[in-house]
Amino acid sequence: MDYSFLLPPKTSYTDHYAIAKFDLTWKMVVFNSVFLFIVMVGYFFFEPDAFPAALYGWLVAIALNAALWHFKKYKVIGFVYALHGCLFLVYTLNFMPTIIHSIEFFWMIVFTLYTFFAIGKKTGYLLLLINFLGIANYFYFHFQDNILHLTQHIERYQVTATVFNIFVSCVLIAYLLRQFKNTTAFAENQFKAANAELENRTRLVQAQNEEKTIMLKEIHHRVKNNLQVITSLLRLQSREIDDEKTKAQFQDAVQRIIAMSLIHEKMYQNENLSKIDLKDYLDTLAADLIHTYADNIKITLDINSALDRLGNNTLVPVALIFNELISNSLKHAFNDMDHGHIKVELFPREKNMFELMFKDNGTWSEPVKEGSFGLELIETLTEQLDGKVERKSENGTVYRFILKNVE
Repeated sequence: MDYSFLLPPKTSYTDHYAIAKFDLTWKMVVFNSVFLFIVMVGYFFFEPDAFPAALYGWLVAIALNAALWHFKKYKVIGFVYALHGCLFLVYTLNFMPTIIHSIEFFWMIVFTLYTFFAIGKKTGYLLLLINFLGIANYFYFHFQDNILHLTQHIERYQVTATVFNIFVSCVLIAYLLRQFKNTTAFAENQFKAANAELENRTRLVQAQNEEKTIMLKEIHHRVKNNLQVITSLLRLQSREIDDEKTKAQFQDAVQRIIAMSLIHEKMYQNENLSKIDLKDYLDTLAADLIHTYADNIKITLDINSALDRLGNNTLVPVALIFNELISNSLKHAFNDMDHGHIKVELFPREKNMFELMFKDNGTWSEPVKEGSFGLELIETLTEQLDGKVERKSENGTVYRFILKNVE
């Protein structure tokens, strides 16, 4: 495989940031290998006492370079590279008194910046702590001896080497800062692109939702109109019937259809199609029933609902149950009364259940007929909602339902 020593090898990384961190680690290790080789040669000729340490540092850099080439993973090798670099600098700072100690501070900055950028802040803080302890130990225990030695034995080549080291470390610091800036700029561009894409998708979803809402409203509107046509046909048909009992049955059928039609009308009028004002719906339905069955009696309605919403599959059964209950009360409970009172309460129970309580204060003119269509309908709708019903006749009639809120 064609490979240039100055270029990083191909890796399995696909994330831009991981690729950038691997490339940075590779370039830092390669640069250190070359730089330490130059330093090692210089120490060999001019500072033999420092040559072993420079040789050791160069061999470690070569080993890290080979490991990075072989494993192609930057995190562990980068951590070893940065940690070993800082420990090596702490060692030279405290145990090599014959050289000028200023370059270590610049190289500590290089390794720390690299660690924060490529490895992570926890490792970066660890290196900061190591550097701080090494610098503190140098100034407390070795600084005076080092200064004393340098004032007596400092050589021009040492000054030149120090200036050269400072220059190289400053170049690396600038390079690391530029890499950080480039990565930050890339992240900002990625964020802007992602934000623009999200805004486009949001607008698309909003447009689709608006379109679906319009379509659903249109469906509810058409269903309501169709049900109204059916009620009109039934009323027209009932005019040709002379039998009052049959007419009453037609009227009951019309009211049941009106109860369903009213749901679609409320859905059509409501901005939120998944939720209607249940109290408003029951008030409207009750007013229509009162007008039909008890226009000559003053009826007080007390309807309270503590339910946030009823599922779409629950609305129609509850509406029909309510229609049957109030129709029966209006037809049979208040015949000998000038004023009647009807109370309805809905409140939630545990495990997605809710309770419906219906109560009137009337006295029924005739007993409830077992097996009548109205009672059978109530029982069927109660079973449909996995519920149960209890009826009592105490100071009026009370129905208590425990029903399941089916979505």
